[in-house]
Amino acid sequence: MEARLARRGFFQITVAGSFSLVAGCGTILYPERRNQPPGGNLDWGIVALDGVGLLLFFIPGVIAFAVDFTTGAIYLPPDGYGDAGLPAYDGLGEVQVPPQELTPQRLEQVASQHAGRDVRLVRGEFLTAPLTKLADFWTTREKLAS
Repeated sequence: MEARLARRGFFQITVAGSFSLVAGCGTILYPERRNQPPGGNLDWGIVALDGVGLLLFFIPGVIAFAVDFTTGAIYLPPDGYGDAGLPAYDGLGEVQVPPQELTPQRLEQVASQHAGRDVRLVRGEFLTAPLTKLADFWTTREKLAS
């Protein structure tokens, strides 16, 4: 009995095997996790995908596990990973500025103070609209964006 492999089947097996030789599932699906500190909690979705690769193609599956463990892509990111030290955002807050002080420089100063970082208002890169109450911000923002 001769097992004959069609050209399409051979191509599919070759591509799948070669692709897993290049990188593991975690490295492909989550490239931002590469080179993160190893250890921590495993991402069980990536473990399952690498396991399927191990069942279907043993050698490429082993390589996929090795790549994901080596790069750290198989681990879930630690708490706070990717926050870039930004302060927690609690939502909108109202700031009272007297109407006679409403200049671009004063608005930059107030916004920088409350945002905790430098804010620059560059003409043409921001939108303004009067608000009667703070709750109108979300609907006004959507109208301005469209």
